Amino acid sequence: MTITDPKVTTSGSYRTQTAVLQLVGIEVLVLDGDRRVHSGIEQLLSEAHLHVTCVDSAEDALAVVQRQFFSVALVDIDTPSPASGIHTIRALKEASPTTMVIGMTPRRSYDDAVEAVRAGAIDLILKAPESVAYLKERVLDAAGRSVGKREVDSVLVDVRTVHEEFLQRFMETERRAIDLADRASGKDPAKLVSLEELRVLVVDEVDDFFSVMSEAAPKGFQFVHATSGGEGLDRASTGSFHYAMIAEDVSDLPAKTVARTIRNQHPDTVVLTFLGPAENGKVDLIELAGQRSLISPFTEAKQLVDRLDELAEAWRIKARERRYTQAFRERHYDFLRRYVELKTKIERAITDGPG
Repeated sequence: MTITDPKVTTSGSYRTQTAVLQLVGIEVLVLDGDRRVHSGIEQLLSEAHLHVTCVDSAEDALAVVQRQFFSVALVDIDTPSPASGIHTIRALKEASPTTMVIGMTPRRSYDDAVEAVRAGAIDLILKAPESVAYLKERVLDAAGRSVGKREVDSVLVDVRTVHEEFLQRFMETERRAIDLADRASGKDPAKLVSLEELRVLVVDEVDDFFSVMSEAAPKGFQFVHATSGGEGLDRASTGSFHYAMIAEDVSDLPAKTVARTIRNQHPDTVVLTFLGPAENGKVDLIELAGQRSLISPFTEAKQLVDRLDELAEAWRIKARERRYTQAFRERHYDFLRRYVELKTKIERAITDGPG
């Protein structure tokens, strides 16, 4: 790698490219401690109808990119001190990933060139009279790349959205196809998931709540009591439960630890944590992404008893969804593999992109 120091003549497409860039209002940021450099670059780039903003400190450069987008940034790597501009290049790229950064240097240094490119610069140009024409050409080229990347990113975001929507619609179509096949064979999709008895594990150091729930529950529910977090984990590991309800005030283990352990080890088990019944009582549903309030305030056990049939139906719906998902995976394994690969490539292109 060498510092670019060419003697260049402008290409035949120069006027066309300039006209195109003029239409989109290209903004260029210049960071250099020498005001004479500011004047020279302003004059040079204004001839190409580019809008130039000049600053003489890294702080000002980073502040201005927070307020305004620049297609190109020219950064003197010795502003404010030798090689300190390398850190500025890195910070500018983090603050504005689609800005194309070109480093400027008063000396030839292989190490500087390597560090500048690693920091995110697309080029490091020698500050010398013979480099002026090339600098202008590189700014125009970089501006075009910046505009192109923003356009590509916009397209990729749209592709990602349609990509996700297509998968959802495809899965919904498959779900309907499975239901139609079940009905054609005389089966009711809503009744395929049999649930003769819904087993509920209650982890609570006292038995008041457990007693009320087990006595008031409608037919088809079986409640199992564990008086500590440790006992609850033991029972969950040796038995099958549709629901687990963990009191937040168990003392041997944190309730969230018990809840998430059961949730992770038994994905089919729906896990709830509860506080009360009391004035400040609540019931939360533990999900992969966190927790969601189910009942608040939770002042009497009857509030949960009244929702047991609803919980049972929710479990049946969840079980049917698992059945659909499993069938879809079995039928379209290769498609899903390619789908994930393409999604990963799209995400990488949006995140990294050119420049």
